[in-house]
Amino acid sequence: MNILNDRNFKMKLLKVLFFLIPSVLFAQETAPNFLSYRYNMNLINPAYAGAEESGALNIGFRKESYGLKDNPVTQLFSYSKNAKAYGKNIGLGIAVINDKTFITRQTDFTIDISYKLQMNAATNLYFGLKAGGAMYKIDFNSLEVNDPLFSENISTFSPLVGVGVYLKGKRYYLNASSPNLLLSDVQQPVMDDGGVFSESINEKLHLYFGGGYRFTINENLDITPSVFSRLVTDENVMIDASVLADISELIEVGATYRVDTSIIGSVLLKLMDNTHFGYAYESTTSDLGTIASGTHEFFVRFIFD
Repeated sequence: MNILNDRNFKMKLLKVLFFLIPSVLFAQETAPNFLSYRYNMNLINPAYAGAEESGALNIGFRKESYGLKDNPVTQLFSYSKNAKAYGKNIGLGIAVINDKTFITRQTDFTIDISYKLQMNAATNLYFGLKAGGAMYKIDFNSLEVNDPLFSENISTFSPLVGVGVYLKGKRYYLNASSPNLLLSDVQQPVMDDGGVFSESINEKLHLYFGGGYRFTINENLDITPSVFSRLVTDENVMIDASVLADISELIEVGATYRVDTSIIGSVLLKLMDNTHFGYAYESTTSDLGTIASGTHEFFVRFIFD
């Protein structure tokens, strides 16, 4: 008997699938799930676009492990720079995020623009605006099962408009943002005893707040403790408490405790002036750890003068 033609198996498969799909449908707004988000902050806060003097290109790959054949996979591409040709206070950025989990795919594309307001010789305040869209697709036909249960694909598009502010001092920073203010309706798959159908749901407002302070221990070591939080309507607050050590400006080692959720370790190698290599690993401490064995993330960061 072909297991894919067994209805009980298909129902079990769908239950697992629909348990994971909600985390995929809103990948843009849950961007802090990127373990290396501190190096891709313009994904969350458009005010970071061009805040550094040099341009930066980031390419990332993330894979979550649930002990299944098709684990969630994410690819990331982002670029930002100070657009001096349009004024020394203007920054620009672009980003593309592609998520795939089983038969569900989401692709986000955004453009960021920021404006720098110099407060004093050591402090700048940045304002940012984000615009773009998110394409969602749930491809039931890819299961190649001749059954009405899987007969109709789901495909939707939602616009994205976000805002953010970023205060950067000589040793500290503070930020606040909402990457999407347009709470569009999107289609979500729903399953009951009668089969599978889709219903329209409304996206939730996401707000992000964070800050950190850099301490110089000696000429070869800087330590930066930081806090980052995500507030979502009708959901628990996500809080990250992190410590980052910069050793001789050659390697950065970080540790993060995501309260009641996970522990994250990261490393960034800056052995070449213009090319940095990063890796991060997340170990789940919540009940999800019974099916999730960990998350790996790799990224390369290119710096342009």
